[in-house]
Amino acid sequence: MRKTEAGSPPTTEGALLSRTATISRQAASPDAHPLLQGAVQPDGTALLEGSEQLVIVRALPGMGKTRSVDAWRALCEERGVQTTIASARELRMPLAELVAEAAATASGLAHTLVIDDAELLTAPQLGQLYAQLQVEPGLRAVLCTSCAAAADAPALPAGLTVREVGAAQLKLTVRQNPDARHDADASPSALAAQLLQAADGWPGLMIRLADAAPAGGTELESAGAEDAAAAVALAVGTPAVAQWLRAAVERALGDGELLSIARRMALAPQLLERHIALLGLEGDAVVGTLNTLGFFVQSGAAGAPGARQMVPAIRALLRDDARTHSPTEFREWNRVFADGLVSHGGRDEIWVALEHARAAEAWDILASLWARHGLGLLNRNFTVAVGAYSDLPDGAIREYPELRLAQLVLMSLDAAGSAPGATTGSTTGGVWLRASTQAATPLLPQLSDSTTADGLIGVMSAVLVNQRVTGAVAGALESSRLLAEQLDQRAALGEQPSASNYAWARFQHAVTLLLADDLPGSLAAATDSYEWAVGAGIDAEHVVVNAAAHLALCHALSGAEEDALDWLDVAGPHDPSQWHGTLTRVPAQVAAACVATERLDRAAAELALAATGDGSAPIEMWPFVAAQAARSALTFGDPTVMLAEFDRVELAQARLGRTGSNGALLMMARTRADGLIATGAAGRAVELLEMVAHRVCAAKPDAVPELLVSYARAHLYGGRAAQAARLASTAVNSRRTTPTDGVEASLILAEALLRQGEEAAAVEAFTHAHTLAVHRRQWRVFLGIPRESLARLSAASGATLPAVAAERLAGLNPLFPESEQIAELTARELVVLDGLRSGGSTAEVAAALSVSPNTVKSQISSIFAKLGVRDRERALSVAERRGLLRRRP
Repeated sequence: MRKTEAGSPPTTEGALLSRTATISRQAASPDAHPLLQGAVQPDGTALLEGSEQLVIVRALPGMGKTRSVDAWRALCEERGVQTTIASARELRMPLAELVAEAAATASGLAHTLVIDDAELLTAPQLGQLYAQLQVEPGLRAVLCTSCAAAADAPALPAGLTVREVGAAQLKLTVRQNPDARHDADASPSALAAQLLQAADGWPGLMIRLADAAPAGGTELESAGAEDAAAAVALAVGTPAVAQWLRAAVERALGDGELLSIARRMALAPQLLERHIALLGLEGDAVVGTLNTLGFFVQSGAAGAPGARQMVPAIRALLRDDARTHSPTEFREWNRVFADGLVSHGGRDEIWVALEHARAAEAWDILASLWARHGLGLLNRNFTVAVGAYSDLPDGAIREYPELRLAQLVLMSLDAAGSAPGATTGSTTGGVWLRASTQAATPLLPQLSDSTTADGLIGVMSAVLVNQRVTGAVAGALESSRLLAEQLDQRAALGEQPSASNYAWARFQHAVTLLLADDLPGSLAAATDSYEWAVGAGIDAEHVVVNAAAHLALCHALSGAEEDALDWLDVAGPHDPSQWHGTLTRVPAQVAAACVATERLDRAAAELALAATGDGSAPIEMWPFVAAQAARSALTFGDPTVMLAEFDRVELAQARLGRTGSNGALLMMARTRADGLIATGAAGRAVELLEMVAHRVCAAKPDAVPELLVSYARAHLYGGRAAQAARLASTAVNSRRTTPTDGVEASLILAEALLRQGEEAAAVEAFTHAHTLAVHRRQWRVFLGIPRESLARLSAASGATLPAVAAERLAGLNPLFPESEQIAELTARELVVLDGLRSGGSTAEVAAALSVSPNTVKSQISSIFAKLGVRDRERALSVAERRGLLRRRP
């Protein structure tokens, strides 16, 4: 206990005069602050009742020691246990006489002497008290103090039983303060909740914060949590609160080494075991003392074992005092902590080191942390990472160019809404990502030779993302190749990147390959990335999610829905604190929408697509988003609306100068063709598919696996059953056909054969398709043939649909109605067409065929109508793509 000089004037504020009267038990006195009138104080019985001869209640001023003791005292007197309560500030007689009087009053019965402000007792007084407690039977003492034990306090006698009660047993909890509760019986006060958090349940501090909040807090009772938090933050910095809080801290710690240590501890957002070692403290004595007084949050800190967090208001005060009193020492100690934590490593150590490094203005440490951990810093603490690399001084960026890259990338993620809990499909986020990664490109010459392998991966990844986002997929493929080449060269010299950064490089390669139409290569690279990331720990958590989301999409595109679902589970947001829940998870959402659509789960499909948008945002995965959004819209909605929305998305991307890779063009063409068939324009679908196949692949659609199924469908609903059967059979037997396309092709084949009267063959094809569809739970494929055909083929084959499939199909219409017949050219029209190819005029063609010019004009008009064109040049172009022109020797 702290000594006081003899004759010091007593302080009446908060003093508790000597008295022996029964006090009615109540939660708070009638004149208590309104904030605490409904608060339930800690149970005195649980706190103080026991057989110990001495109970020491030690906590910061305003913690509620007196009220708790009063409640306990009332319980004692109800049971006939006499109590005497006094304040060391105003003793009416020497302490030894007061103890003797209490002992005499007891007359062998239980009696308790309670002394408030016990920190004012001198060492001799304490020694006398301890001695009398050992010889007086039935006498018990309770000492309430607001400071740490003095260094010269007398040692407790070996035979004296003692119990210590600390601040953790006195602070209010959410349960004890109804104003801050969030349950069915209480509407929470945002202000009370924020006050409780900032003060960690310290009643005296809560009262002063409430009084200092704007408008006294009365206008914030119904305000939102954000407004209340801002009000409390302002209140913490007000002179009145700071003065009271500083007085309480200095009263508890004095103005010596313990206060200096507490200020250094306040530099840490989370006090780790490594901090204690760096401070040169042995054992837990100092931390234990501060914890008993109430300096640390009751629940400790999430993260490393033994980690603690200071009460936010106390930390803000002490940290500000440390910066103000000695700016140089403030930076030096932050530097010591940053260096020590970086070398120690660990999950929490790195992000805490990051905050120390920024406070110390240790730009070299910030640069090395970014190069080594990259986006893995966000896995540790998103807010701290973004803050550490924001608003960096120009001088630091010039000296360490890596800081500029970190700043650009983290700002783009923050703007994209990638903080925990944000939503996806942000157009703004895509624009920011495009702009920030573009700004990283000029850094490449500065960093490619001088930086480490880790730093090279960081800058090249930004370049790759920018190239893909802006549609330069070929350039991204070349950059990816160059990165792999440079990493190999560095590896030959003994320089290896970290496992997390290598996993990130492999993932970037996987994305580039997918956008470059190499699905097998992308699948292999993403698998490699995932395996490296799993072994790399926390720094690669974002790579695990990215790679898993990418693998889900790859498997969904391959028609392997069950594998896609497995990867979706890995990529799911299991931890709400994860930052990688926005743009990085778009592939997973597309995969989820794909699986849900094929299984006719409308709610799940709409939920997934609500997170991805419609594909019009400037993100690299836009072709997959757009195609899946259109496929879902066609399945559950109106094909006319679907085509209009699809047109809008393609126009939005075209305005950005992006049309996608060849694979994307084929995917978009197939999607549009299905929409055209669904609106009854099978002929236009045929023309579209033929045009795109010729432009992209210099081939007919039947030689392009990506278009083959839609091409067969267009012929089927355009009245060309024989040709549809031939095309569908080709798709069924092709190794390049995806599983989903294979099932659709089998059903097209069954319908085409049924229309030609070949029922036995149709039933065989249907049975094959039914078996595969039921196994994979692909119910959408059954919407691809007329309802009457489905019933007829099901009856003939004896195949039935599961109840869930029948239920979902019953609420939807078949996707493709009968289209207008695709007109065939007659033999005479083919001859006329060949004459037009030779460049002959109408009269010349008529002369060559020995018919009148009017006859040729009529035949040309018929050709134009059947081909859907208006001039000769267009007619010849369409005819060539369809193979209608005779080959010339």
